[in-house]
Parts: sequence; C-alpha cells; structure tokens
Amino acid sequence: MSQVVDESETTVPGVVANPFGELEAIPGKNHSRVGSVRPSALLYTSGIGATVDMPHIAVMPQGLDAWDIAYSKQGGAQLVLVPRLLDAVRKMLPRVEELRQPPWVPEKTHEGGTPIGIPTRVFPQWLRCTGCDLLAPISESPEFEFVNTSKHRPDKAQFVHKSCKGRPKKGQKQGTLEARPRLAVPARYLIACTDGHLDEFPYVEWVHGADGDPVKCKVPKPAMRMMEWRSNLGPQVKISCVACDASRNIAELTRAGGEEMLPDCRGRHPHLPTYAPEDSPCQADVRLMLLGAANQWFPASVSVLVLPARKHITAVDVAETVKGLPAVTFADVQTLDDLLGWRKFGPKDVRSIFDGITDDALWNGIQVARGQVTATTDAPAVPSGFDPISLLEPEWDTLVHPEDFEREDRRAGFRVRAVNVANALQPVLSDVVAVERVKKANAFIGFTRIDALDRVGDAPNRIAPLVQSGKPKWVPATEDRGEGVFLRFDESVIRAWEDDVLSSDVWQAHIAAHERNVARRQSRTAEKIDAADRMPPPRYWALHTMSHLLIREMAMSSGYGSASLSERLYAWRETEDREAAAGILIATTSPDSEGTLGGLVDLARTERLEGVFRDALRRAERCSSDPICAHRVPSGQEDFLHGAACHFCLFVSETSCEKANRFLDRRFALTLNAGPEYAVTGLLQPVLATFGG
Repeated sequence: MSQVVDESETTVPGVVANPFGELEAIPGKNHSRVGSVRPSALLYTSGIGATVDMPHIAVMPQGLDAWDIAYSKQGGAQLVLVPRLLDAVRKMLPRVEELRQPPWVPEKTHEGGTPIGIPTRVFPQWLRCTGCDLLAPISESPEFEFVNTSKHRPDKAQFVHKSCKGRPKKGQKQGTLEARPRLAVPARYLIACTDGHLDEFPYVEWVHGADGDPVKCKVPKPAMRMMEWRSNLGPQVKISCVACDASRNIAELTRAGGEEMLPDCRGRHPHLPTYAPEDSPCQADVRLMLLGAANQWFPASVSVLVLPARKHITAVDVAETVKGLPAVTFADVQTLDDLLGWRKFGPKDVRSIFDGITDDALWNGIQVARGQVTATTDAPAVPSGFDPISLLEPEWDTLVHPEDFEREDRRAGFRVRAVNVANALQPVLSDVVAVERVKKANAFIGFTRIDALDRVGDAPNRIAPLVQSGKPKWVPATEDRGEGVFLRFDESVIRAWEDDVLSSDVWQAHIAAHERNVARRQSRTAEKIDAADRMPPPRYWALHTMSHLLIREMAMSSGYGSASLSERLYAWRETEDREAAAGILIATTSPDSEGTLGGLVDLARTERLEGVFRDALRRAERCSSDPICAHRVPSGQEDFLHGAACHFCLFVSETSCEKANRFLDRRFALTLNAGPEYAVTGLLQPVLATFGG
C-alpha cells in the first residue's frame, strides 16, 4: 500500500487525493509505504472502501480514480486478458472495458526510489491519544504527528500526540506528567447506511445535543476527550468536551431507540471521496458501526476458471473472445490487411490469445463481433442478467472432457488427465480427473455495507461505486495458479437418490427453515426475494457435504492446510436450457508458485483417492457432538441452513467454502443412526459399504 493521504488537503468534495503528488510535502524522514496485503486480499478482505487495520493506524484503499494516478506513475496498467470474466463483469457493470492487475512497483525498480502501490487515506480521521484521551481529527488538530521513519518496517507507521502530559486529574484541564510523544489510535465509532455510505461519528455535535437538547459551548471547535472503562452492561465510553464539560455515554446509542439519536446520512463515500448533493440527500437508514465490524464491508466479486480453446473453434467462439477484450484492441483493424499488420506488431500478450487461429477465421470473428456479418452457426443462448450457473457451465463442459486437454495449454495454464476410478468408488463416481495446471481469474466489482449482496437480491444499485462517476471503465482483477482434483458423479445414481430425497420429511424441514431464514434476514431495502430460487437442490447438499469431508481429509496428506484448499461445485438439475451436472472441483490457487506444489493433484491417483474417500467417510460416521449433531434438523422457528453438521465434523474455513458453511448435512452423504423421523439414505452409503462400513 502506498502513502496515506490527509483528507484536509482535499477540502472540496469530489476531488481525488493524489498521494504521489503530495510526497514532497511530507517530511523527508518519513517513508511512503504503510503496509502490504496479498493481491487476493484486495478482492475479499481489504479492498476499496474497506478499513484496513495496520498495527497502529487504520487506512482505506481509495477508489479507481486514484489508482489511475498510480498507473501513470507505473507506466501503464498490466491487463488480465480473460474474455469470459470480462463478459461476466459487464453483466453488472456494462461500461467496463478492461480488467487490470493492482498497481505495484517495488522501490528498487522505480527510478524515483518511491514504491508504487494502492493509494490509501487515513480513515477514520478521528484519533484518540492513549496517554491523555485527547480526541480530535488529524485534519484539524496540530497535536497529532505522523511518524514512519523506518524504511523497511512500515508496520511501525503511527500517529503520535506530540506533547502529551498524561491524563488530567479531577478538576484539571490537562495532565501534569512530563510532555512526550504518546501513541494515538483510531477512534472506533463510525456511521454507516444501507446505501453503502460511511462517515465519521459526529462526536462534537452529539456531545452538545444536536439530536435534541442542544448545549451551547464556549468555543466553536472545542477539544474533546474519550474515556473508556470495562463494564458488564455494554460499552462504557464517555465522550466529554474540555471547554464546557458537557459529556455523553456511547451506551445511549446501543439501547432501544438509540438509532433515532443518530444524524441523517451525509451520503459520504470516503474512498472516492464524495458526498451526496444538497438537493438529493441520502434517505437511507443509518447505523452505529464499529471500526472493523464484520458488516462494515461485504465484497462483490466474480471468479472463473481460465479455460483453453476448444478443438474445433467456430466463428462464434472467436467473436465471443473478441467481444471480451478491451474495445481499443481492434479499433484500428478495419481490413484484413490491417489485421495482418496487427498480428505482427500488436500487443504480444493479446496476440497470443489467437495463436492457432487463421487470419481469415480471426477476421471473420471480428466482423461477427461487430455485427457486420452473421455467423454460420447459432450462438449459444446467454442469459440477459447475471446467472452464476452460466459461469460454471463452460467449466463443467471442459472438465468432463479431459481427453481433449491432456497437453498443456500454456496460454490458459490448463492441463488435465483422466484417472481410473477405483472399484470401491464406482457405485457413485463416473470420472476422476487430475487437474495438474489450472488458472483462476477474479474480478472485484464493488462492495456493500450492512447487508451482503445476496441478502439484497444481488441488486446492482446496492453496490457502492468504485469511481466518482459511478460508471467504471475498468475494475481490479487478479490471476491465481494452482492444481486440483475433479470428481464427476454418476448422473443416473444422483437423479434416483435425489428423487427420493425430495419427498422426505428432512428435505421439507430444510425448505421451511430456508424460507424463514430468507424472510428474516432479507434487507428491508431489497426487492422481494423468492426463497425457492435460492434453495440449492438435494444433490448440492450431498456434494457440498462430501466436498467438506474431502477437504478436511486431503489437508492431512496433501501438504496444504485446509484453509488453502477451496471448493467449486457443479450441482444443478436438468432444465429446458441446460443439462444436469454433479461434480466437485477441490483446488488450491495462489498468485505465485505456492499453488502448484503437486501435493494435491497427487491425491487423484487411484489408490490414494480411494484411501482419502475411505478415511473421510469413516470419520464422518461419528461426530464429537453426536447424538446432538446427528439429530439436528431445523424445526419450529429455527432457521439455520444446515442439518447434521458442526465445527467438529463438517465446517471448514470461510476461504474454503463457497457458501459460508451453509447447506450441509451429513445424513445426505451417509445413513446416520439418528432415529426414524428424519431418516434418509445417504448418497455415499454404497461406497462406505464396499469399505466394510
């Protein structure tokens, strides 16, 4: 991450702070870098609009307008050329033309000696001195000083209260200790609204009764103090004014009706920075928010596997690839002769995408993409809105035909090979594929606050903007490389088992619990959500359960921790528009070579996978929480989205599970001895029987 920026330098709303242009104004003893995060963290935990907790300060990555400044210093952006991902992003953000890797130049390679990274700003701006409890914003108080003097220790970056004299005794205005610098930390109270806005808590106005009974203070900008102490009754944090002795306790806001004391939302996006115009104020409900709270920031991202080209490429395939590239790629290609010149002198990384495609086929595909000619073959039906299954269908179609991709496609970084299925696994498995090389591309399209995107019906209008205009022309993206194991289940076995489960009492109990869950947790500001549309079919529950069992078991012998393994499920019933699917991909991916050590793909070998299945299923027969876990089924007013599942037997880390440990039930994988009321035959029970279980 690059240099923090004091917001006092950008007093006009809507002006993008330039951290690189302000480096000269920073004392020479300070350095610009304040920390670092992995590329994947920018998409899932510490992205634009999130508050990133460093050891002593909190910063917020700025919006894409500021990233453009970083790219100009870097000499241009490095693109992620994955047409299928770009097409998926455009379903949510139609004007996006490019996918860019985050800016990063180490200081050793940059001619100016200054590292280039993600621009950040200090947020929150209000700090509290740990020595005297002084509470003030850094943009208005000369008392606080930024210190970052250790070039190779950005973790020591901090703000200090320069002349702190300690806490004042009763009746005194200031302490009596010897003045010296003491650490200042972020004040942890914020204001958030359901439209994605985030703002500082109005300490001065609130203490002086702006919400009802105003108190007149002697000075316009008085010094404030924040005092905290332990209590069993909730937060006991007193905010007081040094000038007039007015004080209030934050506990007032946590009681019933406390939200009515909060001010109206100013429509602030501190990552841009912008405020709502006076003639169109934000009308959303506001909430008191703690710095770093789990519901302060929910990322919205899209991920796809990078797939190799088909053996028989059609004009439609070429056209879809062309449409997935930046619009300027073929802007100057108006004739076949122009294309011949482009194939010699165009960008090498883009040209490589069309290796193996003839000039005439590429020119025809460009014309089809522009609508100048009609393809001789019909294009596949594409949903008009964002459909997660539409992203998975091409991956499924590729993984179930491993014989076409045994030679590595270097452009896609993809190589697979079929493995013989062990006799013991043949009652349910039809194919096992060792995924020796795989690349996953991820794009960040925005974030929400207070409610996750799936709780508001995936409504695009609830996603906070990444640029001031609200219409980004590019979004951040990353590429991860790795390996994995793909398992395809026998569709005839799955269908027969699923038909039996659909009429079972336990499935009806899960449906009722899901309806209650959606009704209770759906955002009040969201459009009506049909619970049935978001309920995965029984095959998903069974495969999801088996996936978790395998992840826990594979972590013991693959060389990867369970948090490094992730699942990708292909489980949907047949419809008029698509064929049924039933498969699991367990993979590990990383932005560097750590994702390709070979320990996971080795488990695809016939005898090793058989042992993994045997140990996983036998371990799942018993749970430390049985019989409580084995008998768990939601009933009455309960709305949890799992059955016989808990931290002892099934749950994995959030980085591994694509559904946050929801839609799990051991009884769908194995036949549990849990009484006749909710008895159901487990999908994997025949496999366990072959092992003598």
